[in-house]
Amino acid sequence: MNCPHCYVHARNWEKKISKERVLKLIGEAKKLNFTHIDFTGGETLLIPELFDYIVEAKNLDLNVSINTNLLLLDYEKAKFIKENDVYLYVSVDGSDKEIYEKLRGKGTFDILLKKLEILNNLDIPYSIIFSVSTFNYKDLPNMVDFAKKNLAKELCIIPVIPSGEAKKSHIYLDSSRILESIKELSVKAMEENYKINIWCAPFLKLLDLPQNIYVDKCHAFDFIDLAPTGDILICDVIDIPIAEIRTKSLKEAINDILKNPLYKELKERTNYCYNCEILDFCGGGCYARSWIINGDLRKPDPYCPNVLTAMGK
Repeated sequence: MNCPHCYVHARNWEKKISKERVLKLIGEAKKLNFTHIDFTGGETLLIPELFDYIVEAKNLDLNVSINTNLLLLDYEKAKFIKENDVYLYVSVDGSDKEIYEKLRGKGTFDILLKKLEILNNLDIPYSIIFSVSTFNYKDLPNMVDFAKKNLAKELCIIPVIPSGEAKKSHIYLDSSRILESIKELSVKAMEENYKINIWCAPFLKLLDLPQNIYVDKCHAFDFIDLAPTGDILICDVIDIPIAEIRTKSLKEAINDILKNPLYKELKERTNYCYNCEILDFCGGGCYARSWIINGDLRKPDPYCPNVLTAMGK
């Protein structure tokens, strides 16, 4: 879709590990007590082998979710998703045609609505992911209405990270605009009693938000981010490999991760957050932003209000 906030657009999509390696990898994940596999992208429905991977994961009793813009969904794919109990995260970056198509391209909004109708006709549970940028931040309250009207289980909010295309297009928000937008969103969410989940901004736990707004922590120590090349990245929004599963087993790769000096730096981040009331939860915030903006994984999230206050901003 050539979205102006895409962080993977410029990556090498020609090189990828084989189908056989992925199927074996899923088995390795099960043996190592992984519980969940999330297929993301790019657009996951472009992956020819995706449904074979899902079958393998479900046969091993793993939870599976997919991130998709839905535009390639048809009834048969939706039926497969329903039958295999796959959870969907659907990217929707605007509540109306004008805003959505400014990001996704002309003629896409009506297609999206038809695909959402398929999900609801088959009673497929899903969440909406809304990437907040300079293009659409004023649309946040309207997205609550859109998500509720289209029967999404929740609205997931993620501030656009200044990575990939977003770094070139400069459509990412600054900290003050994010804080202002979330406060406005909280009023609407409380009025509608609708569930909101905020990703990649754990510092927002500092705000006095209503109970139906959940701030998610960073999952740096719970998940691994695997690129199509077989590289394990320190974060999916920055291209820094810290291990690989092309020549090594998943168990060997995890041992490499634990010994990697950059991974060890993540453990040091809390040393920079003095006496913060949410330190145990936040863990220093988004380290991808720290790397991109400060060039240092150890530094706390530069968007955190406490950090900005300490810096006199």
